[in-house]
Amino acid sequence: WQVVVAAKDHPFLFASIAGTLASFGMNILKAEAFANARGIILDTFTFADPLRTLELNPTEVDRLRDTMARVVLGKTDVKRLLASRRPGTRRPSRVEPRVAFNNKASQSATLIELVAEDRPGLLYDLASTMSGAGCDIVVVLIDTEANKALDVFYVTAEGKKLDGQREEKLRRELLAVCGGG
Repeated sequence: WQVVVAAKDHPFLFASIAGTLASFGMNILKAEAFANARGIILDTFTFADPLRTLELNPTEVDRLRDTMARVVLGKTDVKRLLASRRPGTRRPSRVEPRVAFNNKASQSATLIELVAEDRPGLLYDLASTMSGAGCDIVVVLIDTEANKALDVFYVTAEGKKLDGQREEKLRRELLAVCGGG
């Protein structure tokens, strides 16, 4: 399955889209997100439906589409959607989480590379943590291989690359989200 969202950018938007998919029990396999200078985003999510909910219940496709639109427009709180999901059992991570920052890869943004054990809601938690730290997510490229999340984010804070102090604080927060902190 795939969903493509074009919308006016606002804080926590990417996280909210990822959270909406997680709230429906979808497994995000790949995602790409881009924002232009006019503040318009184009986010593409490729996801699996492990319980075949959308296939077996065609009305769920409409419900997902409507819920996604309400979340993007700020009319539905994604935290409420996620709270209604039954929490999964947390098992020890088999993938050592890693977070790396690179200020040389881009002229205008800081590159953050993450490797972690994949789990439901991980992308939402990562993106929310970055947004909560005052970061604007400019570009996202995520991939999932088996149980391993391989995520790349280009972020800015107040229109600039991240400084060392913000990087260290964000590193600790991201590692904690990944179960390694």
